[in-house]
Amino acid sequence: MCILVLDKKEAVPIFYGKRAKEEEIETIMVETEIFSCMDTACIGWMRKDFVTDDLLCPMCGNEMAVEIRELPKI
Repeated sequence: MCILVLDKKEAVPIFYGKRAKEEEIETIMVETEIFSCMDTACIGWMRKDFVTDDLLCPMCGNEMAVEIRELPKI
């Protein structure tokens, strides 16, 4: 598609093109152990691989409990 933008000096063509859709990457979901904050007001959680040694929530500082969630594989 080509659209001409008219200006007082000259017409300037502007081209719009659709990019070809890239192949959609299939997301592989895996049951993953996580640690989630025990405080009901906090939504903090992290994967077991990234948890700190003290097992405290990085958002509020409360203790965290182990859960299993289905998350995308990393």
